[in-house]
Amino acid sequence: MAKPSKKLPSAIPIGADLLWGGWSTCAVAAAVNLDVFTAIASGKATAPEVAAAASANESMMRRLLDTMVALKYLTRKGDSYALTPASATFLVRGSEFYMEGIDRFATAQMMGWFHLAEVVRSGAPLARPEGQSAADFFTILVKCIFPAGFVPAREALARVPRAARARIKNILDIGAGAGAWSIPFAQANRAAKVTVVDMPQVTQVTREYTARFGVAEQYDYVEGDLREVEFGAQRYDLVLLGHIIHGEGRELGRRLIQRCAKALRDRGMLLIAEFIPNEDRTGPPLPMLFGLNMMLHTLDGDVFTMKEYRAWLKEAGFKNVKAIKTPAAPSPLLLATK
Repeated sequence: MAKPSKKLPSAIPIGADLLWGGWSTCAVAAAVNLDVFTAIASGKATAPEVAAAASANESMMRRLLDTMVALKYLTRKGDSYALTPASATFLVRGSEFYMEGIDRFATAQMMGWFHLAEVVRSGAPLARPEGQSAADFFTILVKCIFPAGFVPAREALARVPRAARARIKNILDIGAGAGAWSIPFAQANRAAKVTVVDMPQVTQVTREYTARFGVAEQYDYVEGDLREVEFGAQRYDLVLLGHIIHGEGRELGRRLIQRCAKALRDRGMLLIAEFIPNEDRTGPPLPMLFGLNMMLHTLDGDVFTMKEYRAWLKEAGFKNVKAIKTPAAPSPLLLATK
């Protein structure tokens, strides 16, 4: 039997993670599901008003609202609640950056994580829920993550040299989703044309968002599997891979970079956004956890190091690779020039 330690740590972060690490996710998801933030945005500032709008129990709603205050999603003055800037931007239905479906996505993802030990034992990812197709999943996901792409894309645009920006006339957005990574470039240059490659069900979402942001006329669409669609040669000035390679895996991801290089004109640029761990794969926590998420849900998906990306880009013929650090992205973006 192990002897009890004579010296205990001053804090127990491991125990805390195991005991209540997922509670805040479930609490915020419940608030979104009940449209709490939308109700407050419409002027319903007290617990009775918000509870009535949600057809919910008043006492329990008050406790949920107070927890949202503790988690910095709401503020409270007396009996009145108000939105924080973040919740007003991302969690109010009808907001330009509303993370539609985030409550369902967050809780569904947590359910999958309950099976991590099983996946590690078996060596096989989880089966997709019965009746759900890849297109069904992505049509929900791309709406949830739109702000997480749009904001760093704007910052990346600002970091592209003026002369290089002026050369961008034709853009290829691969696995575009809601268009988060290409819309800022289209807004910045009204003469630019964007070609989207994605599944037909997902391009319906792209069309919705490009119309919302006033750039619909600049877009055309190639619908199909990105692994099968031909990108052409020497056709584009900018290719965007916004969180696509991790789903492709090592070999297909490396091949995708080569196909992007072929599609680019001379001096064309490839922008890559990904979760990138350190070279030893010991951190940061988010890229490592995201790698486990890929392991849970895909056969080959993974996260890759900066060294690996640089090697693949050099192999594909890119002459210059620049890492762009932005507080809006979990890892540096990569901007490679052919």
